[in-house]
Amino acid sequence: MRAIQTLQTFQAFQSPPTLPTPVSRLTIVCLADALGALRKQMFIDLTALGLRATRVSITRWSDRDEASATVTLDCPAASRASLTSLVMRLSGERSVRRVYWSDDAARHASAGARSTHG
Repeated sequence: MRAIQTLQTFQAFQSPPTLPTPVSRLTIVCLADALGALRKQMFIDLTALGLRATRVSITRWSDRDEASATVTLDCPAASRASLTSLVMRLSGERSVRRVYWSDDAARHASAGARSTHG
């Protein structure tokens, strides 16, 4: 009987299991000169959406006038629609060449891919 009471007491103090927040990766390939301004605006937008970047990686290619920013962020399911809207808006920017978005549920999702000539 005492063992059952101890177990019930222990269970009462346990916190409910927490689910990990889904992780998303957002990569923007753009004109190298535009990367700074795009990155700044993207972080303003992410902050306004309540999303937090956990890692940022910048790549610049010396053989072409393009650069990319890959942002890893925590994106709860409730924020996916807002992130989708941000991806679509970014893909419409004149200096943006491609936007890739993937999450831990669908690694190969791509949004807003477009090609720009000249």
